[in-house]
This record gives sequence, C-alpha cells and structure tokens, in this order.
Amino acid sequence: MSLENNKTITNCNNCDNYTNHKILFTEKVEVENEDNEKEASLNKEFENYMVVRCEGCDETSFLIRHTGDKYIDEHNDFYDENFPEDENFESDFNFLDEEAFDELPKILANLYTQIESAFNEDANILAGVGLRMLVEALCLEQSIEGKNLQEKIKNLQSCGLISLNEVPILDKLRLIGNFSAHEIKGFSIDKLEYALDIINHVLKSVYLLPKINKKLKI
Repeated sequence: MSLENNKTITNCNNCDNYTNHKILFTEKVEVENEDNEKEASLNKEFENYMVVRCEGCDETSFLIRHTGDKYIDEHNDFYDENFPEDENFESDFNFLDEEAFDELPKILANLYTQIESAFNEDANILAGVGLRMLVEALCLEQSIEGKNLQEKIKNLQSCGLISLNEVPILDKLRLIGNFSAHEIKGFSIDKLEYALDIINHVLKSVYLLPKINKKLKI
C-alpha cells in the first residue's frame, strides 16, 4: 500500500542520523500473544513492516516497527528494527548482475539492495514482504493505476510491460508478500529463490531489454 504523504522519524543506518523518513509502503499485522486470553486482549502487539526513504540522504530501507504495551517507556511507545545493506557479505543467491541493476530507477535499486540484505540475513518474512513491495514499487514507478495490486499487475500487461503468461506468475509475489505479512510466517528459502528469479526476469524485461534492443536496432 502506497502512503507517500506519511512520514515517521527513525534511525537511518546509511547517514547514521535519527531523522525524518517518508513512508513509501507499510503493512500492519498483529503479533500472536502467548499470554493467557484475558491478558492478550489487553496487551496486543503489532508489527508495522515498512519501506521508508530517509529525507536526509535519500536512502531507501526496510523498517519493522514494534508497538504494544511492553514497548512503552518515557520516550517512545514503539521499538524500531532497521535493516541496512551489508556490503561485506558475499551471497550465493542469484541477484541481478551489475548491468541490469544499474538500469533500475533509484527507488527500485535502493529497495532491491534491502531485499538482498533480507535474503542474506535469513530474514524470510521480510524477504517475502519485500518482494511484494518491489512489485508495487514497479507499478508506482511506471505510473500503473489500479484499485489494488492485483489489478495493477493486470494493467502492467495491458500496458505491454509484461506478457500475459507473466501475470499469474507475478501475482504469486503479491500472495507471498501478503502471506508473510498477515500470517507472520516466512516461506522456505527455496520458494523465495524462485520468487526472486521471477522479479529479476520482470525487472530485466522492463528496464534492461529495451536498452539492449536499441543497441541491436538495424
């Protein structure tokens, strides 16, 4: 869900400042409480999965904001987990190569690097949510309209950006993200790798292949 007018204050691991961030996407889920039923009803916990952009350095990152009674103190009523890129980690996952990555718009490139971090840190839930958000960010960057993400994916095909066969495949990324956020359960890394391959293919089709086509123009 796009919430471009919303802002929050949190730490930026890129510029190392506690500063204003624009909320690009967010998904709020209730956390299962292990207390007894009566206590659970009075002490509900929530997690807000967000993609935010620092208004200081313009870096896009993942943020999980935990809220609930146990996080309330004299300063805040929440606890933030920020997820930066780990540049020194060598990954075995099949991420976009440098040529394809360099063709991505900045908002997608920054979000993609955070998804890499989620994969590399075995954050399966966050990786699933991030893949869905990447699809929505693609629709946003391409100015694709629709009342929901499912409709926007169909409109990607109507605009000629993806093939008819790619519509149900891309829609699975939406479902993976929804399941990860609402059920708070991560998919297996094998399934997430397949999902990563899907989004890699789509991003190459939209941003890299047109450039190659121009070079091959006869």
